[in-house]
Amino acid sequence: MPEPERTRADRADDAETSGHRRRAADTLARRDPGGLLYGAVIAASSLAAVSANLSHAQRVALSVAAVVVVYWLAHVYTETQEMLFEGDRRPLYRRTPHAAAKEVFILVGAAPAIVVYLVLYLLGLSSSGAAYWALCFSVVFLAVIGYLGAHRAGIGGWRLVLESAGAASLGLLAVLGKLFLH
Repeated sequence: MPEPERTRADRADDAETSGHRRRAADTLARRDPGGLLYGAVIAASSLAAVSANLSHAQRVALSVAAVVVVYWLAHVYTETQEMLFEGDRRPLYRRTPHAAAKEVFILVGAAPAIVVYLVLYLLGLSSSGAAYWALCFSVVFLAVIGYLGAHRAGIGGWRLVLESAGAASLGLLAVLGKLFLH
């Protein structure tokens, strides 16, 4: 049985969806997708570890945020040192704002998991349950970033699936870590 011919409206819907993906991927590319991924992975892995030993939601969220900030500060500092090796002779206090701005997407990438955790806790889930679902959110978040990167590169088919799965796998490791720690 032959497939029905696609209508102009169907093709327009596909083009619009593809246009949305392209715009999202382009916006992400202008930012720091590596920083977003890194922040999301750090938040997910520290959420898995911290929530295994703490049940007080505020302490879990603050502990995860503290870990993320320490990692971010380490990146800021190493960026200021890299600037020295590139010949930047400005004092540390002058290089630091530039480095902090460059590395800010680590914090941006970590924020969604922490927010999802707190919202789910406020909606009545236990600290452990909120952490589990925030980790599941992180898996999807990472997969979307991987998908958008592959889409922007023009990758399709199985390779697109593999790129998305590769990004999601780091979040899955955090979920497995939480399951094994509990």
